Formats: sequence, structure tokens, C-alpha cells
Amino acid sequence: MNKYLRPLALALLVAAPVAATAQIHGGNEVRCTVESNAFNKFIAGKPTPVEFRAAYSCVGLVLPGDVTTMEMRTDNSRYFAQLDAHGRIVGGSFH
Repeated sequence: MNKYLRPLALALLVAAPVAATAQIHGGNEVRCTVESNAFNKFIAGKPTPVEFRAAYSCVGLVLPGDVTTMEMRTDNSRYFAQLDAHGRIVGGSFH
């Protein structure tokens, strides 16, 4: 039993400070501002999901088939993308 308990205790000792940090910073979360003209130009360039996440890392990208909650967000923090046949983002909407 000791061989199972020791790794578990070590994992909890490592996870506790990480969870505490997330709790502290969660209340002061930095939100990005999505300027609509620049964002629309960016989407018109048909970015890949990787390019989208690099340019708008604070916006959650939801791809077709992704499972999400149905909560209402008014801060443009989640973008539901439409993809073309090549997997590039060609449109979508904020929810």
C-alpha cells in the first residue's frame, strides 16, 4: 500500500500550489479585447485553428464537433468556428 500512497501524496503536494495559483489568478483573469474590424479581417484570411489560437489566445475556439456548455457569454470569449474542407476557419460567431 505504501508504494501507492507515496506517489499519490507527492502528486497532491505538487497539485495543491498549482490549484491555489489558479484560484488566485482566476479572479483577476485578463480578458482580451476583440476589435471587430481587425477580427473580421483576420477571419477573412482563412486562418488555421493554430493561427487563431496564436493570435487570439484569450478567446476560446470551438471547432465543429467540440462539446461545450450552453452558458451565455457576452464578452466575446468563445468563438464557434465554421471550417472549410481544408480545415481553415471561414466564419463563425461568438456565443
